[in-house]
Amino acid sequence: NARFATNAPPVHICISGIEKLVPTVEDAMLISRVITPNATGQLIPVYISLISGPSRTGDIEMNLSLGVHGPKEFYLVLIDNGRSEMINDPDFKEASYCIRCGACLNECPVYREIGGHVWGYRYMGGIGAVWTMFTHGLGKAAPIAFTCATCARCKAVCPMEIDIPSMILKLRNRLLKAGYIPPPFINTIESLKSYSNPFGIQTKKEVA
Repeated sequence: NARFATNAPPVHICISGIEKLVPTVEDAMLISRVITPNATGQLIPVYISLISGPSRTGDIEMNLSLGVHGPKEFYLVLIDNGRSEMINDPDFKEASYCIRCGACLNECPVYREIGGHVWGYRYMGGIGAVWTMFTHGLGKAAPIAFTCATCARCKAVCPMEIDIPSMILKLRNRLLKAGYIPPPFINTIESLKSYSNPFGIQTKKEVA
């Protein structure tokens, strides 16, 4: 229970990526209203907790006391880990708009067939390929990027209108320029050279 986990410990440590910061509480409420229908199909969340630090009360002899009804200390740790680079990259800035609703994964035919444990590293799906490039490097992002079918169904359902297929193509271009060619592609090329088909099967009998 999220409410219990943030209320029971004496010290509350919140770890968040910088992309989750918004200017006002109203902006946060707007995002929450967008996430819920696209993630779970509900119109609004069941409840939302607003945590602004240790609780404050003046009920004890009219003196302000902190942490009476929850943690006595609160710390917010903001993580960059490649996010600033992504936000400043004109080709992939859109990826930072992702609100993690999961609508793209629900619609994705590749994800439906093989799941996130195969099609992802820390982040899953097409949008996950872009995030993985900035947070864990090209090597980890490559298998995800080359598995995407670029069918654009994710773009059609994304509430933030993120153009994921376009970013996947740009990511593949960067991977090829960096010299990364997926092993199955190499095997296909070798089969075409040796057997004139992509299956590695010799179809013509040798003449004695």
